[in-house]
Amino acid sequence: MADRTLKYWGWGYADDGLSADQTSALLNTFADGFDIRPTADGRRPEISDITLAEVRLTPPASLAKICTSEPFERILHSFGQSQPDSIRTFARDFAHAPDVVAYPESSENIAALYDWAGEAGAAIIPYGGGSSVVGGVTPDVGGNFAGTVTVNLARLNKVLEVDDVSRAARIEGGALGPDLEAQLKPHGLTLRHFPQSFEQSTLGGWIATRSGGHFATLYTHIDDLVENITTVTPAGSLQSRRLPGTGAGPSPDRFMMGAEGALGIITEAWVRLQGRPTFKATAGFRFTDFFDAARAVRAVSQAGLFPANVRIVDGVELQVNGAGDGSFTLMVVSFESADHPVDAWMARAEQCCLDHGGRVDVDWRDNPDANLQGAVGAWRTAFIRMPYNRENLTPRGIISDTFETATTWDNFENFYHAVKDTTATALREITGKPGAVSCRFSHAYPDGPAPYFAFHGEGRPDGMLEQWQEIKNAASDALIANGGTITHHHAVGRDHQKWYEQQRPALFGDVLSDAKRRLDPKGILNPGVVIRN
Repeated sequence: MADRTLKYWGWGYADDGLSADQTSALLNTFADGFDIRPTADGRRPEISDITLAEVRLTPPASLAKICTSEPFERILHSFGQSQPDSIRTFARDFAHAPDVVAYPESSENIAALYDWAGEAGAAIIPYGGGSSVVGGVTPDVGGNFAGTVTVNLARLNKVLEVDDVSRAARIEGGALGPDLEAQLKPHGLTLRHFPQSFEQSTLGGWIATRSGGHFATLYTHIDDLVENITTVTPAGSLQSRRLPGTGAGPSPDRFMMGAEGALGIITEAWVRLQGRPTFKATAGFRFTDFFDAARAVRAVSQAGLFPANVRIVDGVELQVNGAGDGSFTLMVVSFESADHPVDAWMARAEQCCLDHGGRVDVDWRDNPDANLQGAVGAWRTAFIRMPYNRENLTPRGIISDTFETATTWDNFENFYHAVKDTTATALREITGKPGAVSCRFSHAYPDGPAPYFAFHGEGRPDGMLEQWQEIKNAASDALIANGGTITHHHAVGRDHQKWYEQQRPALFGDVLSDAKRRLDPKGILNPGVVIRN
């Protein structure tokens, strides 16, 4: 992919995106179905439109070959993929762009970057694929630093070792999802971790943010797949012992998972692998009631079947994405295995769905997974295309964002109503129109689901960021007030920091701050994320 150019204004590569017909269909759906209409011209900023501040830092000669202050690199590393990042991009707000982008080739390079940044009074922003949707890689570090250095791990991208006997691999932290899978394929193995950001996110980023993959049960988070981690901190390197499991005290790996670069940069990890699946089955079911579908998910989850996929998508979400008319909730169930046929598991899951009022949309029998029909096929197509929507909506003044959470089954129905109603009220009051609020399940556990909400509304071009923040505040307050988590798999970043501090025990926050002072004594690593300086 070295000859392809990444977008600085949206998702993926510059030669990928929605076609003119797809963009038109998306806008028509918003206008006709929800009275959400463009309020701006849709023009994206050209490089020539963007004004960058003067570079404030000069790397020493020993680091010059891995550092650049080239304007495109600074622009590319100015934002991640959050809604406020998108709004600021189209507003040409690049005043906070990093001064230097570094591409280390070794742990020694990273240690040297720490030394230089510490002496220069500069902040360091660890950067994997830049896919954060919560401001986790956006270099908003405040005025206490002499400059900002973004450290991109793209050159630390190799599968270093494969243990075929134990089915594990040692992989560098900067390996993108497609690259590490391509290196594992000759061994007949897969990490089997596929977040929606898969193409533009890295192993180190997954671990640092406690990423959740597409597989909705059992091995849902990257946490479940890690054997050990190597982290380089300003105070030195940490490498845990590689083990299948241990009860020896608090886990150093668990300590680093979710730290989002605030304690150190993850340079490599041993991860558990699986055989590449050869047996697959997928079915779809329609429900007239969202909560009947949720009860079917609970039945499947508590039956110990552990499907690869068990999700429900409400009518609004289907309608927004052109996969339904809004009259039904869709449930998708998939099983796969590298070892055995999955028919018995699929048949039992089907019965759980039928028992709760589901009607077959796609039959799993004699149904090749690559040729799915019905609402299931339409939804999968829309889901793949979804990351490209925002770059076509934001410049037209349309607010479109998601947030996700988790709660226990006993709390779910009241929780759902409280969160959805609060979000809908905020959307209506702040934009002046009802807009659209939807919900689907991204993951499911025997003790609770992970609801994934989306909201869309007609924004005011000169106030979109403020409008988004008010809606986000209302939704996030509702999550915490009603017993949910501020994030199930989107991480904390800068956007969730306020509510993460409410969710975690106060004393634990003090312990994290103490740990940061020990590992990052000058407070240069990703300031304001997970741990306030």
